[in-house]
Amino acid sequence: MTHLMCDVLVIGGGAAGIRAAIAAKRKGIDVMLISKASPGKGTCTIVSGGVFAGTEEGRTTQRHLQRTLKAGRGINQQERVNILVSEGPVRLREMVDWGINAELRKGYLFSKGRPPIWGEEIVNCLLRKAKALGIRFQRGLIVNDLRVQQGIARANAFAVDSNEWLTIVAKATVLATGGAAALYLRHDNPKRMLGDGYCAALRAGALLQDMEFVQFYPLGLAEPGYPPFLIPPRLADFGLLYNTKNEELHEKYSITERPAGERARDRLSQALFTEIYREHNEVWLDLRGVSDTDWTADPFSASTRKLFGERYGARHRPVRIAPLAHHNMGGVHTDSFGATSISGLFAAGEVTGGLHGANRMGGNALTETIVFGARAGQSAADWAESISHDRSRAGEKNFKPSGVESWKGKEKPSVASLLAHLRDILWKEGGILRKSQGLNWALNEVKAIQQDIHALPLTGDPREIQNILELQFAFCTASLILHAALHRKESRGAHFREDFPDQDDANWRGHLQVHLSEEGKEVWTFQSV
Repeated sequence: MTHLMCDVLVIGGGAAGIRAAIAAKRKGIDVMLISKASPGKGTCTIVSGGVFAGTEEGRTTQRHLQRTLKAGRGINQQERVNILVSEGPVRLREMVDWGINAELRKGYLFSKGRPPIWGEEIVNCLLRKAKALGIRFQRGLIVNDLRVQQGIARANAFAVDSNEWLTIVAKATVLATGGAAALYLRHDNPKRMLGDGYCAALRAGALLQDMEFVQFYPLGLAEPGYPPFLIPPRLADFGLLYNTKNEELHEKYSITERPAGERARDRLSQALFTEIYREHNEVWLDLRGVSDTDWTADPFSASTRKLFGERYGARHRPVRIAPLAHHNMGGVHTDSFGATSISGLFAAGEVTGGLHGANRMGGNALTETIVFGARAGQSAADWAESISHDRSRAGEKNFKPSGVESWKGKEKPSVASLLAHLRDILWKEGGILRKSQGLNWALNEVKAIQQDIHALPLTGDPREIQNILELQFAFCTASLILHAALHRKESRGAHFREDFPDQDDANWRGHLQVHLSEEGKEVWTFQSV
């Protein structure tokens, strides 16, 4: 067992994690960032649309605030929203000063990456800064167990390349592992975004909230043989959106917000899911009448003209579209400085919950990463500076991975088949449209398989060990999403219950929260706003 030590440990290599590491390192302390893939790669940041909301101050700030709160359907954490819109312009100007290749336009910062990895420029900019500061990077690590005692964290991780277990001791830890949209059959996330951080935080004793709120992006390419390409919302509004019966869908479902793919993601996703999976219609987007001027009206749309318009054929024929799982609004509960309910543990980015409420306004995810990544990193550094060296070594002990062979006498299913089954379950019963019967069936399915997964032995081929660890996290997170969706008996934002179709402010204006009891049982509570 290899032991490593640092002042601040950052878990996660996306924008939130790298920005947190930069903030901590600026305090002059030892910072280590660990990630499953190479830093910046395999993250939602690099495959994002590369669009930051909130670049201007004054009247634009107030408009940003109101749009964020409207999207959140009354349950955003107000203080965090205030910080997002007030500090966003400062942090975005900072990115410009650091040399990001991007364009400022009408309250947004558009990263000039190449589709479909528009966020590549964001990653490159942050990594240049991080490496110049001397931050230590460790790639190919998956954290299996995170324990925080007396403010000191011990992260037990498996190193795939060297096929060994590591224990990393840190005076403060920042969790920035991203979301879990890859749990769904149709999604636009990297395939390994399976909710690792939610379960690691829960097991460490942290409080989670709003796990039922999963955002789906309505405008995903669904042409056979093509990847699930994310279509820019402003571009889509210039085209015609209709079903097999030639019904115009914005009109049919009374969706008047524009751009609809940015400001009415929840309702448009629900409309398209109904059309495709309930009424068995195909949904088409026709962009043939879009002029060159309109196609290039914003940098995000303009960047898609060659790949989506020409290579994928969208300029020459209507294309099929369908929703995609896109973002998790729920996650670890933090205060405005990134502190979780566990002393010494901080979190930032999509692994956290509360900022966006029941639905996220387009452009806010990336702004969140740099605003609250910086805050969490600063807070972690401050905490680390208050911890003595002797205390940071207290209680150190070796870690032994769990997992006992219990499959004797029966055939073990492949990890790939189990994950495919889970994605199908969540897409059909735990996704855009939900109801009690389907949620209960899905939860029972997940729980039954979960018991067997935890009995798989963590020995043998290192890639197989990695896959089993990720599968355990995937089923854990899926269970949390389904539990929360069953608990919330109303519809709000991205959470739509067919059996409770109305928003119920009298009983459900607040946050569903969960933590583990001393016996390791989930304890669910409701905190009114």
